[in-house]
Amino acid sequence: MSQVDQLVSELSTQFRGEAGGTAGGLESLARSFLEAKLAALSNNSSSTDQQEAHKKRLLIDIIDASIVDQVGLATSTAVLQELVCLVDRPEHGLSMSAQQEVLLHLLSKIQQRQMAYDGVITGTRKALAKSLAAEEKWDEAARQLQNIRFEQSQGAPNIDSVFPVYIWTTQLFLQAENLEQAVISLNRAAAHIMQVSDVEQIMQYRFIQARVLSLTHKYIEAAIIYNNIFQTNTKDAAGQLEVLGQAINCAVLAAASPQKMRVLSGLHREKLAPTLPSFGLMEKMVLKRLIKLTELEQFSQQLEKHQRELVAGSKTTVLGSAVREHNVFVLSALYTSIRFENLGRLLGIDTEEAELMCARMIAEGRMKGRIDQIAGIITFEGAREVKEVSAAISMKRQAAVQPPPMHFRETVHTRWDGRIGNLCQSIEDAVDMLIERQPVYARTLFRRVA
Repeated sequence: MSQVDQLVSELSTQFRGEAGGTAGGLESLARSFLEAKLAALSNNSSSTDQQEAHKKRLLIDIIDASIVDQVGLATSTAVLQELVCLVDRPEHGLSMSAQQEVLLHLLSKIQQRQMAYDGVITGTRKALAKSLAAEEKWDEAARQLQNIRFEQSQGAPNIDSVFPVYIWTTQLFLQAENLEQAVISLNRAAAHIMQVSDVEQIMQYRFIQARVLSLTHKYIEAAIIYNNIFQTNTKDAAGQLEVLGQAINCAVLAAASPQKMRVLSGLHREKLAPTLPSFGLMEKMVLKRLIKLTELEQFSQQLEKHQRELVAGSKTTVLGSAVREHNVFVLSALYTSIRFENLGRLLGIDTEEAELMCARMIAEGRMKGRIDQIAGIITFEGAREVKEVSAAISMKRQAAVQPPPMHFRETVHTRWDGRIGNLCQSIEDAVDMLIERQPVYARTLFRRVA
């Protein structure tokens, strides 16, 4: 009689009385059965390598014996679940490669029987992922988790068991530098985030989300999430400082826009911000001062590898591009119009590159302006609006002395009223956004105002 046939006989005999019993009773009996078998091999005088080979052979034979028709499904499930739990315990002396061989053999036998062995398959893939990750085989480990089919499980999947697997999968793909698959796994987690109540899991998700956004160069979105984490995580002082630093770095690297200035202004007001080495560069951006490219070396040293990459199709780094766009914003407040050759000289780039940068910023709605390609001039709309408002203020002050012509007064008054209306609308939009994103803080703030 082969060892498999002998094991089939033992399983059929020893578990016969418990087949209709409770799950806990079957699990306990299965654990005792497996531990007794492994202990018997540990007591012989064979060498360590021989013992491991015998244990591996025994576990594979137990798997083969458990799935035959003579062994009931309840018994088979209990034995296989306990085998998965026991296989990686140090006291059993199985190497990582031996563990993986046993677990892969188990998967090959039961993965086509998803409905019958749903829980066993899930547990096996998790155990395989843990073993592979211990050997830094990040991508292989992530693939095992990715192949868990929660949607094919019997009944609705438990969010408390599903969500952590998606997060773990994303982390492993990030460690494997497989960004495409990391984004896919994160999107699977995002579909369930509203159902998650565990604070630690939500915080972990936000960290990974910000990390993925940073890796995909969506820096302003990453900065906003890092800032939200900073505002929420008030217990860990060291962690707070690190998160604030990440928020500032991402905000500085973001493409120039009014939204970027709002985010930077908020970060600039934080009490911990001046303690960070990135504060100096951020402050120059907030105060709308020109930044020289020679000032970037110290800041770039604290950036991560992907944040120091070159912009696609350019010889400029992400930081260099962000600073040049910031300088364009600063110059747009100083000049009503400027020739591209002069703008390029101020930015340290050639005329054509200066024109392309301004055209892109206008096309993306990040800056208001008009380009005259024939004359090689850009007119900044923001500067013109500021001058019009200033003219309106001066006119009001002088109106008592010498009222201007009626048609001029009507034109300026209309524009002035339009500016006020736009300002009120912007304030209303900001309040609505505050209520939507930070309802608790908004209620506290409005109570203070009342």
